[in-house]
Amino acid sequence: MTIIATNPDEGVAPTYPSRLAAAMFALSLIDLLLLAGVIHRAPSTSVSQFELEALYLGLAILWPMFVFEAAFGVLYRCPAVSRRKAITRMLLVWFFPPARMAWIHPRTNRIWLPRVGWHPPGKPLLKALDKWFGLKMLVVAFLILPVLAMEYAQLESAKASPGFILALDLGVTVIWVAFAIEFIVKVSAAPSTFKYAKERWLDAAIVALPTLEFLLTRWVDAAPLARLLRLGRAFAPDQIARMGKVYRLRGLMMKGWHAFLLMEGITRLMGNSAAKRLTALEKQIADLEEQLTELRKEADELRKRLETNANSKD
Repeated sequence: MTIIATNPDEGVAPTYPSRLAAAMFALSLIDLLLLAGVIHRAPSTSVSQFELEALYLGLAILWPMFVFEAAFGVLYRCPAVSRRKAITRMLLVWFFPPARMAWIHPRTNRIWLPRVGWHPPGKPLLKALDKWFGLKMLVVAFLILPVLAMEYAQLESAKASPGFILALDLGVTVIWVAFAIEFIVKVSAAPSTFKYAKERWLDAAIVALPTLEFLLTRWVDAAPLARLLRLGRAFAPDQIARMGKVYRLRGLMMKGWHAFLLMEGITRLMGNSAAKRLTALEKQIADLEEQLTELRKEADELRKRLETNANSKD
């Protein structure tokens, strides 16, 4: 399915093979899936040590590929890309490999996307992506409703089941991955990355909150206080209260994530209605402009006829 009407490869110098770009896109997508597994499964009570080690191993194997490919792109960047901008983008890929999915490659100064090919970032690409993602992400946003129903309406005995917890984790992971892909692609395609992220703060929060929840979990597990509590060597009331606040904060983060998803669904639903209204208005304007063109043409013909008659009388 082509989402760009124009020829995206026009004017692109064949300095960077599209096959390699497609391979790196696929690897960045795999890296995002592994990262999502770590973020959403590591805090779970049903996760096994083997599963976590497999996820971490996959991330460790992929990371050097992104490092070398990004560095190679910077070394052989095109003249239109400044060294500072190329290095900044390279560091982003180093620290967050899924960003390679819609990386503005320094050798082409363009983004490669499936079924689109190479295309410069900017309003035309962002508008096409908005249209392509629109209804799909609306459905994804409302997928949180059955997840919430599973989470809050089931019996406690079902919640203790590893299979039930895995189903919940997978549901939340799918939603998070979909929003992460959309945000990564769109923020790269936008004319101004920071302006887009500021305007779409809700999308950014949906992607960031589970990540912060995971980091908070890792910090608690790694803290000496947490180890002391697990070993039973420190049970001071103030320490227990501190740990309780941390875990309550984790719970608030996830509730906030759920609320943001519902808010996002409502916003997109209203936005889609506005978009439909705008489309109807634009069509009406186009029809009126066409009628105006016809009227002007008819008026010009009448004007010429009157001038011809006036000249014949003279």
